[in-house]
Amino acid sequence: MGSNKEIKKEKKTTTPKKISKKKFLKELKDFTNLEKDEKKEIFNLAWDSRKFEIELYWKRAGYFWAFQALTMAGYFAIVSATDFDEKLHLQFYAICLGFITGLGWFLINKGSKSWQRHWEKIIDILEDEVIGKLYKTNTTPKTYSVSKINELISGFFTLLWATILIIQFLEFHFRFNFESKIDWKILSPLIITLLIVYQMFFGRGRGRFGERTVQLYRRKLKVN
Repeated sequence: MGSNKEIKKEKKTTTPKKISKKKFLKELKDFTNLEKDEKKEIFNLAWDSRKFEIELYWKRAGYFWAFQALTMAGYFAIVSATDFDEKLHLQFYAICLGFITGLGWFLINKGSKSWQRHWEKIIDILEDEVIGKLYKTNTTPKTYSVSKINELISGFFTLLWATILIIQFLEFHFRFNFESKIDWKILSPLIITLLIVYQMFFGRGRGRFGERTVQLYRRKLKVN
């Protein structure tokens, strides 16, 4: 019973709490009552953070675009090559790599976009007190989202690799014959791939914003 109570208590303390806009501004050095220069400094910090997140977003996107292009080129190079002993195995490895990096690309796009939105919402709140409703004023009610389209493309690549993976496994490696030997050169990377996918969705790949314990250390300088 004690352990269950501790688990419930831990969940309560680590779950982020909702706060109001008024409380947020109050805890931000009492933002509403700050001097103009102090407000501007905090506002500019939010803008710089947003620009930094956008820059990181496209750097990550370029990295994964290159990875997908290389993996796809490698896969088709193996497929078009003349038959050799390890051809099917190498095809399967390339597919697993393409699927993992495609899924990673898709999820990282979503994570990067969430941080970008985070700072955009902070700017929406702060600008009323600094420059007025500039950022939240649009000249068109609807347009195309560059980041969302990029997210859709990364999702397409993920589904494409997943489809190829299933077809390849069913066509060449899956057997309903219990007398056949297990091909560990295929089963092992498949298990690893599934474990990584599990970790992405339910394990270390998830960002959790709860209570954090921070331990600080200080080094001593020895002066000769």
